[in-house]
Amino acid sequence: MDALSQPPLAENLVEARQLTVTPRTTLKRAPKRGSHERAALDAIFDEALVCHVGVVIDGSPRVLPTAHVRVGDALYVHGSRKNRLMTAMIGQPVAVTVTLIDGLVMSRTAFHHSMNYRSAVIYGVGVDVVDVAEKRAALHALVEHIAVGRSKETRPPVESELAATLVVRVPIDEGSVKARSGSAIDDEETLGDDSWAGVIPLKLMALSPQRDGKLSSGQRIASSVAARARQLGMGARVPYEQQIGDVLVSTDPQRVDFPMVHAFLRDESYWARGVSEDALRTAFGHALCFGVYRGGQQLGFARVVTDFARIAYLGDVFIQASERGRGLGKMLVEAVLTHPDLRSIERWVLGTADAHELYARLGFVRAEAGRYMVRRA
Repeated sequence: MDALSQPPLAENLVEARQLTVTPRTTLKRAPKRGSHERAALDAIFDEALVCHVGVVIDGSPRVLPTAHVRVGDALYVHGSRKNRLMTAMIGQPVAVTVTLIDGLVMSRTAFHHSMNYRSAVIYGVGVDVVDVAEKRAALHALVEHIAVGRSKETRPPVESELAATLVVRVPIDEGSVKARSGSAIDDEETLGDDSWAGVIPLKLMALSPQRDGKLSSGQRIASSVAARARQLGMGARVPYEQQIGDVLVSTDPQRVDFPMVHAFLRDESYWARGVSEDALRTAFGHALCFGVYRGGQQLGFARVVTDFARIAYLGDVFIQASERGRGLGKMLVEAVLTHPDLRSIERWVLGTADAHELYARLGFVRAEAGRYMVRRA
């Protein structure tokens, strides 16, 4: 996202190489961990999703956690015009901080336990953004900071929403950065102690996006949402969806008609007959589940257990009896095999008692005289 492709946000957009050093930004304790480099401060503010704004109201310090975005030499925050902390920022000195936690440092002694982190602070006076073009551009940039491309997928603010929203600009000039990395700094005499020392790395990690309950059944996941979830870590199994004619193949767990799938596997399948609901929910939680849908109704199912690198097991594949003979089974398995996260699998394994011919057309061969088939890359 290039927020500056929108109307200009601030007059001075040329980044200074160094922040202004003042008595309150002079680093006194552990100065080697500090910096006044603008590039370092910008990187921290750009990665963070939440900042904390400190302001004085009626002689008492207050702190407001809020979303923010940096554009050039300005930081923007927004909120309701009825929010007293937001209005208190206008024309008043403020301090804005962010901290990113990178790890828990485990020492041999209680005294030397610590955290790895990157933090930044700026000081300035809040400015009420009254220019409509700058205000719209700031709000556009705030949405893009959450997920690049999201602004194109949503309705922009209308006049009444703009009027109800306060946007405050804080110049980036006076500030500092401080960071810690590495393992524990233990005293020499403790290095032989029988106590584990090291670091537990931490990162912000997304889980699978959750659908709004009021979305229509045919609404596919937005590209900006999928991209942002993937960017926020391997913990996110972003739903993969493929529209084929009037049929949708999806890995979105919220689309699965669990009672229907459970009833089929428990009562009609020969491989999972009698499976309990608890056992199946546990299996679902440790697998990548595919569903076939038409108009919101689930027509079939498949489940993959995999390390996403070398091997995958394909199981629980079925199409409802009323939908068989229409090529849905082949289409479902093809969608599984071409899933972006599964294309590099070196060996696929499955078991079947009556569908050898179908799987043979998709590259599987019998592993032995019994049920199991294998597909190699």
